Amino acid sequence: MKSNFLLKLLECKYLMNSFLINLGKSNIRKYRSKYLFLVFLTCFIELSLTTTSNSQMTENVPRDLLWNKVQKCITNQREIHKPDPCVYVDINNKYVVANGSKPVDYLLVPTDKISGIEAPQISQSNSRNYWQYAWKKATDKDYIRSKAPQVKYPEQIGLAINSKQARHQDQLHIHMSCIKKVVSEELEKGEKTREITDRFQSQKYVNLEGNNYSIRLLKNDSLSDYNNPFLLVKEFVGQTKMEEQSIAVVGRKQGGFYILNTQSDTQSGYKAVAEKLLDEDCSTQK
Repeated sequence: MKSNFLLKLLECKYLMNSFLINLGKSNIRKYRSKYLFLVFLTCFIELSLTTTSNSQMTENVPRDLLWNKVQKCITNQREIHKPDPCVYVDINNKYVVANGSKPVDYLLVPTDKISGIEAPQISQSNSRNYWQYAWKKATDKDYIRSKAPQVKYPEQIGLAINSKQARHQDQLHIHMSCIKKVVSEELEKGEKTREITDRFQSQKYVNLEGNNYSIRLLKNDSLSDYNNPFLLVKEFVGQTKMEEQSIAVVGRKQGGFYILNTQSDTQSGYKAVAEKLLDEDCSTQK
């Protein structure tokens, strides 16, 4: 978000300087202040739009912004056969893919109204396979790999959903991006030392980016049915605590996945944000 804002700011500075130079050479100097005002106004609007388009993670945005965007995408797909402003709409499987707020950040969003991770209908063995859909899109060449060609392997990719306490949109969405290299390295190390096994372990955590995660290993390539990460975490913590959870899914070098879970703590003020494990400009994946 910061990099996009600074880039736009530099563009505006260049534009204003160009106008000053050209106006200085022209015979319309008396209109200089008027033109400068118009340039300034244009830049201000563009900077505001840049900030707004990246503000899904800020608190001053309407909490139904993402839901309204999904409705527009569906309408455009049906009426003009274009998913705008999304990048993909799947009417049959009831989800869309939209650009997120970071350079290499995509969102998978259901077309059904689902508030978030705490919704009971998403954590059943027969629930719609949102994680599987997200993984398929995340590993498709037209998405992350189109922006970051250095991403070639599953262990470079991560998915994440934030807790109710941390999110700023009340529509379920799964982030799809690169995973920080240090995170994937820690996961491999944890598996080798058997800190990470094929089940979540109470009171046994792996510290990643300053927060504790319970981690479960999946050795098969399915995130559906009984491997649905929502279901796996619900079985571990219970439905009543689901709103406090944040989940990440990371590809495993040997095939399969790591399922990561962190929990909000109201006493310490920690709001669980597994998204922070993602590398949303893919800069660490070189």
